[in-house]
Amino acid sequence: MKRSTPKRVVRRLVSVLLIVFFSFCTLSVVGSVVAFRVIYRRTDNLNSVVTLRYSCIDSRRYPRQEVSFLSGENRLRGYLYGKGGKGVIVIAPGISSDSEAHLPEIMKFLDSGYEALTYDMTGVCRSEGESRVGLQQAKRDLLAAVDFVRQEHLPIYLYGHSLGAYAVAAALDETEVTAAICLSGFDSPVSMMHGSARDYVGILADVEYPFLYFQNVLTFGGDADDRAVESINAVSTPVLLCHGTEDKIIPYARSLNAQSDRLTNPNAVCEKIDAEYRSGHNYLWLSADAARYMAQKQVELDDLRKACGGELPQKVLDDFYRDFDAEKAAQTDGSFMDSVLRFYQEASS
Repeated sequence: MKRSTPKRVVRRLVSVLLIVFFSFCTLSVVGSVVAFRVIYRRTDNLNSVVTLRYSCIDSRRYPRQEVSFLSGENRLRGYLYGKGGKGVIVIAPGISSDSEAHLPEIMKFLDSGYEALTYDMTGVCRSEGESRVGLQQAKRDLLAAVDFVRQEHLPIYLYGHSLGAYAVAAALDETEVTAAICLSGFDSPVSMMHGSARDYVGILADVEYPFLYFQNVLTFGGDADDRAVESINAVSTPVLLCHGTEDKIIPYARSLNAQSDRLTNPNAVCEKIDAEYRSGHNYLWLSADAARYMAQKQVELDDLRKACGGELPQKVLDDFYRDFDAEKAAQTDGSFMDSVLRFYQEASS
């Protein structure tokens, strides 16, 4: 019987390690592809999120028209609100938002003489797209929206929340606008994904980081990790960055505001929101009463979804909104909205 020599043992060990390594890499690449398809799958309704709906407000006072425009190969659908002459505010939605998500602010914008453009992102509700693609798609969709309204030759202002705030900031070095406001935004899409993954799977997220980055490169090429702060610094556009201190979705440590020491744009302003009921991820723009009411209604809707086993029947949803207090839900924080409007006004003067 032949004895295994040390060289043979080493070769076998190396072979086994190589097989394990390449198997791990293959599974990780496949896992990244599958994760993207699951996380950013198409969504045809956002009925699990409580928002003020257009059917609840006075449509005669706040008229709108349906619009559509191309973002890449996909046609996005949205609404152009109002007929004001001060300019148009393009509103970039968050990842769980549609074209009606910011009606309280839209009503305030229209009352102040602005128009507002909203839209469903790629792969969301009425817009085309087999999936939402990934975080960086939000910037591409916003650029398409800006190109669409630029045909009117009006001053253009940007307003975005969460993923929409990232899109607004990241788009600044690729388009010309009068001013931009970013609420609850982040700097790096890859770092944001990595941080979220770390919250769920711990150190395994660090091991999988190279594959996460590689998947972003495959999907977005040169936009794989387009940094919002670098875009802000590349222009002199006035930018207002607001973030809640108690944000659990995008913790303050991962926010754009936490990067304030890296900001070199002389017209970039950071504002920390620590007021009760407005310091979380949502409702920065609402009054305390409205924020409390919306949080309460979200709990009620979540309970209804559990009772129905997930998807809400349309009748249940209709009954829920039949008792919805639209007047209370539309109350914005006066001081905050005044500062937003003043920021736009000063930028245009």
